[in-house]
Amino acid sequence: MGVSLVDIRSFLTALPDVSVHDSTDDLFFFRGDEQKFPFATVVTHDDAYDALSNLDRPGVFRLNLATDKETFAALFPDLQTRAALDEANIDYQALDVLFPHPVYGRMRWVSVINPESVWDQCQELLNKAHQIRELRPNSW
Repeated sequence: MGVSLVDIRSFLTALPDVSVHDSTDDLFFFRGDEQKFPFATVVTHDDAYDALSNLDRPGVFRLNLATDKETFAALFPDLQTRAALDEANIDYQALDVLFPHPVYGRMRWVSVINPESVWDQCQELLNKAHQIRELRPNSW
């Protein structure tokens, strides 16, 4: 059985100084109460701007998180330029696989649909995303 939305929310809200915007079906996780820019999100449905992951499938959601340049390069060494990202053959609908965010990959955001076997790696990345936001609050 995969990781649930409750599991993800519980993990993230256990980190220091995390607030959640949850007035929609999606979840936005922020460092502090200002809620200017999230360090992680969970998206549960397609919209006009982002439908490549086919999130309207039953029981499907996508965890998205910010990374720094070094982490993104380690995860996707062949996708370091805009052209490489644009030309890459990425399966944005794959389950339990890390991939560059379909829209914000250029900003070094990483996504995974219904994490299970990659959950341990996701937890490490989420901790790092939280720390990046803490260490460089104005760098977004």
